[in-house]
Amino acid sequence: MCPVIEMLREATRGTEYEGRLFLVGGYPRDRLLGLPAPEDVDIVLEGDALQLARFLHSRGIADHAPVLYPRFGTAMITVAGHAVELVTARSEHYDISSRKPQVVPASLFEDARRRDFTINTLLENLHTGKMLDPLGCARRHLRMRLLKTPLPPKDTFFDDPLRMLRAVRFAVKLGFRIERSTWRAIRSEAHRLNLMGPDPPVVSAERIRDEFVKILMSCDAARGLTLLAEGGLLAQFVPELVRTMGITQDRWHLYDVWTHTLKALAALPPEASLELRLAVLLHDVGKPVTRTEDAKGIHFYEHQFVGAEIARSILQRLHFPNQTIQTVAELVRL
Repeated sequence: MCPVIEMLREATRGTEYEGRLFLVGGYPRDRLLGLPAPEDVDIVLEGDALQLARFLHSRGIADHAPVLYPRFGTAMITVAGHAVELVTARSEHYDISSRKPQVVPASLFEDARRRDFTINTLLENLHTGKMLDPLGCARRHLRMRLLKTPLPPKDTFFDDPLRMLRAVRFAVKLGFRIERSTWRAIRSEAHRLNLMGPDPPVVSAERIRDEFVKILMSCDAARGLTLLAEGGLLAQFVPELVRTMGITQDRWHLYDVWTHTLKALAALPPEASLELRLAVLLHDVGKPVTRTEDAKGIHFYEHQFVGAEIARSILQRLHFPNQTIQTVAELVRL
């Protein structure tokens, strides 16, 4: 049992909260999958999460005063160094003209419907350990290793387009497949993650970057990049990589530039750093614009120098730290 879970259970035993608090999201999902417990904990209740946060702080188990988000009915506390998100069960409605939802308290069933994927809707009672499946399909989808949205997928992705990247991340992390209608919706709605146009982005570059990094740092980053490309997602924020597809190379290279890049990424050891992974991903990004062909064969003169500048532009677009940008550009230039 996770020590944080035990601390939360003991702090609320014999109080008005006993039996009313539910672990949701990664914890019950990963427990059923036999995976290690996630670092962070999410708790939902049909009640006031802000009041719960204050109560837990008063019981002395929180590392510091809670951070409250009254608009959303959520609060963040830290227990023994672990982030704990406390959530009032709610429903949300997004207006097309605003990214700020209208939030109202709701049942656990309605709260489950607003979540990203059915496998993340399972609830585990903090005190009894009883597992609940509000939508009646989460357990089945776990057994099927299937990623499917609770609502029609276009509705789920309209509420937060970043969920399309999360679908890829979970597919790679858990070895799941993306359900057919969910995949079709990703391909049709991918444009909502665009960072290349003149209009302000729907989703910030920082949020896109963070999900992209999680995919890149996963155990099967090559599959993640393949899904991003096939779903039309990669073209929205790193089109330079898409342009490497089909770029044939000299007789010393068996694959086109894109496939070669994926093979190189797959060959990295699990402990490879983010900077190294980014450098491998972008090491040939200059080849499409430097490719020439003559009687002697195919050439990419000075592609490493051109590629270093393209890599710098990509990483700046995604708001990576300056030190990361500098390190990756230097590696690409080698």
